[in-house]
Amino acid sequence: MPESSPLHPWSLTRLTPPWDETRSIYWQILDHPEKSDLPDEERDPEKLRFAAGAFDGVIGHHTAKGEDANHAATTLVRLLEALIHTPSQEHLSDLYRTVIESSALQLADEFQNQATDRLLPRYADRVAETGRYFASGADRREAVKFGILLLGIAGDSSDAPLLKTLGSHDEFTLFSAVALWNLSDDPELVLWELAQQVHGWGRIQIVERLHQTENREIQAWMLREGFRNSVMDEYLAATCARTGKLHEALRALSIDRALLDGAAELLSALVNGGPADDIDDYEHGPEVLESYLRHLEQTPDAGLSHLLAVADILSFLSERDDESWQKRLERGWNQNLRDQLITQCRTIMARPSWRPKIEEGLKKQDRWPFAQAEMAARALGIDTWDVLFDRVRKSPMTESWFELMRQTGESRIDSVLAFAISILDEQSIGAGPSETLGLGPQYAPHHVLDQLLQELPRFPGRGWDLIRTGLTSPVTRNRNMALNALIAWPREVWPADSFPLLKRAHSLEPNADLKQRMGEAIGQE
Repeated sequence: MPESSPLHPWSLTRLTPPWDETRSIYWQILDHPEKSDLPDEERDPEKLRFAAGAFDGVIGHHTAKGEDANHAATTLVRLLEALIHTPSQEHLSDLYRTVIESSALQLADEFQNQATDRLLPRYADRVAETGRYFASGADRREAVKFGILLLGIAGDSSDAPLLKTLGSHDEFTLFSAVALWNLSDDPELVLWELAQQVHGWGRIQIVERLHQTENREIQAWMLREGFRNSVMDEYLAATCARTGKLHEALRALSIDRALLDGAAELLSALVNGGPADDIDDYEHGPEVLESYLRHLEQTPDAGLSHLLAVADILSFLSERDDESWQKRLERGWNQNLRDQLITQCRTIMARPSWRPKIEEGLKKQDRWPFAQAEMAARALGIDTWDVLFDRVRKSPMTESWFELMRQTGESRIDSVLAFAISILDEQSIGAGPSETLGLGPQYAPHHVLDQLLQELPRFPGRGWDLIRTGLTSPVTRNRNMALNALIAWPREVWPADSFPLLKRAHSLEPNADLKQRMGEAIGQE
């Protein structure tokens, strides 16, 4: 087909879409907004799956873009240009095929710059129409992202509903947010509305883009809710504390409970540290800790989230790293304030009102209230082993053994191991080695075994039956942990059949690294 003319106006509607029209990602999100899986989701249970937006989130936060991305962007612009000039089936298929094999995130900036220089403003309408075509009709996520990129440089306000719908799914929030920012009269408000609809990587991406807002409603939301996300609060804690002006908000004589609760979680994230700025990077750290504890002292009915926050703060203040504290003293801290805050934390944690709240929480069947109460109990040194063991006995394949094992010592380990052996089928778990990851509900027993094996190095000579089972498990992780436990034991407590079993496991091991480790253990016989 020749380049468009009055007799042959440019259009993609006459072409056959290069994708499965029954699996449009846009229509699935529109019809099933609560569903996180996408039509192109990897269904193999033996392969790791990224949460929505996680791959782009990790790549964007923790890796740099290389020259390959620039080359890929140039290739895509060339293919797009061919389609813009001549809307043929071949050009559409070539573009789609290349798009789905690319990473939209890594080439986004370079692609948009080149496309803008070469195709705009002359072909803005065609670029926008191509964007709508891909964004609304494609069945693969990279193709949808490509469509959003085009709308970001050539779309208009009429595209906002399409972009908002796609942006409500964490996989596309980042791309939609950038496009909406370019197309909206009040981009901050549009992004804020979108941020409240997403809770994973999408929220992280949007809140980071609102870091310069002076909108007081958005600032207040950041301190009370905006930092919360299903990935790690640590990603947004410093951003929200700075943008929301936490230090100013806490200077007030009295504050609302939502702000107090938000401050507790923000400060926990800041003192725990993580992948983003933490308390040492936050210029108002000393002031906000002092203000928060002052408000908490005036709130005798505070919930357990505050006990956990104070425990985190106390741990930070009590850190014995002299070098770290010397640097802090040079950045605005002083020893008198540190001592004062430690005293305040200890006084708050000594409140008798915590124990009834903990006891009530430990009776809850819902996982989060129980977990919060269990962590609070640990912060106060309250023994919860009996409660944990009781929950595990009632639901051994769904409850976590990890915390139970962490609290298990010499006097209790035999009881735990006896129960574990009684509910784990050695023959079905130890079905022979393979390279399986052990994902999915059918591997629940193998996951239980993992949590047991992880702690067995602390108990030389105890739990050999579990180690033996682990060495013959099809799950590579089980075999690794079983070997770790065995080689941590002194050789004099190794059972008599351990070397024959290890030699057989070595002969059958399909994983090269693990096979080498087994060989090294045998060689020390």
